[in-house]
Formats: sequence, C-alpha cells, structure tokens
Amino acid sequence: MLNVGMTELLVFGIIALLVLGPEKLPEAARFAGKWYGHLKRLISNVQHDIDRELRLSELREEMQNEMQRLHELEQQMQNQMQQLQHDKIMTDDQQTQVKLDNQQNNFPVYKFLESKPLSLFTQTDSQTQQLTRLHKQSNQIREMA
Repeated sequence: MLNVGMTELLVFGIIALLVLGPEKLPEAARFAGKWYGHLKRLISNVQHDIDRELRLSELREEMQNEMQRLHELEQQMQNQMQQLQHDKIMTDDQQTQVKLDNQQNNFPVYKFLESKPLSLFTQTDSQTQQLTRLHKQSNQIREMA
C-alpha cells in the first residue's frame, strides 16, 4: 500500500516518542494499529465485493452466451429432425412407387376391347321371328305331306 521503509518507521517512532512521551506512546500505538487493521479490513472487504460482483457479471454473461448457443443447437437439431422425417417420407414414397412398378411389371395387363356379341349363341329379335316363321312353315309342309 504505502511504501514505508524501516528508516521512515524509525523516524515516526522517534517523533511520536518525543511528542507523546513514554506513558502515552504504547496506548497511541495500539490505537493506531487498531484503526489501521479496521481500515485494512474495510479496503479488503470492498475489494472482495468488487471482485465477486465482477465474477458474477462474467458468469451471467457466460451463462447467457451458453444459453444462446444451446438455443441455436436446439434449432439446428429440430431442423435436422424435420429434414430426416421429410427424407424418410420421401424414401417410403419412393419404395412404395418401386413396389407398384414391380407389381405392374410382373403381372400381365389385360385390356378388354369392345366387340359385337357373337351371333352363334345369341339371337336378336328379328332372328327369333325368322326362326319361328321357318318352324311354322316346316310344320305346315309336314302336315301337307
């Protein structure tokens, strides 16, 4: 604190002995030592309080930085999770499409074309009338013979 050497202390001691005398010098020295101790403790406490406040403010700043970094990491993880889910959905869709393509390639495809019905087994109304008329004529010819 103060740069007081041994010679300066000796000079102060001689002056104090001459001014106060031998009876009051020990009492004055105790009083000065007591106040010196109080002053030194007061300065030390203030320094410790200031150091503690500085450390607390640094810790708060570090905590805020870490919280911000954690928040950014959380955002990145959420984005990656969304991307992975999107990729999985796309992969599933592609696999489904490949399966459908494979199924289409493995089985023959039948196409039905429209065509007129065969007249061998089906008869229209006009054909039925003609057959009925021919049947009647053949019956009439048999009866005449």
